[in-house]
Amino acid sequence: MYAANSRIVAARTSRSGLFAIWAFALCDPQDGVLVLSGWVAVGLTGALLELGLLAILRERLAVPLPIATLVAAETLIIGKFLAADRLVFRHPWPSLERMLKYHGASAGALVVSWLVINGLAELAGVPYPAAFVVSTAAAFAWSLVTNFMWVWARRHS
Repeated sequence: MYAANSRIVAARTSRSGLFAIWAFALCDPQDGVLVLSGWVAVGLTGALLELGLLAILRERLAVPLPIATLVAAETLIIGKFLAADRLVFRHPWPSLERMLKYHGASAGALVVSWLVINGLAELAGVPYPAAFVVSTAAAFAWSLVTNFMWVWARRHS
């Protein structure tokens, strides 16, 4: 798998979640960086697919932006979990426990993203593709911490 338990314990006990994630990658340069970069690749691919789905819902189907953003995000939450669980963290089968944790973490990211994109687009007049980029960055930061520190964190005895 991707790291020794002692490295995860050291990373999980750190005060800063982001520092802990980068420390994890540095402690295990081969597997840690591969896991982190794989997770980023899944996230970026998911973001591009989500933007495409959002454009279809918004521009072709005329779905109101608040509903379109929820539908697109929920669709990609499931896809990103399945991809990250198998391709990045190498679990042979998804587990209900990990999926529920991921969904919980993603719900937080969804709230962050939804508030930012709709606030920028609807209240500040920012075009929704630009608002999407900003909201994705905010949700990415939330997801980075929650995914590595909670969803796929290694249990230690």
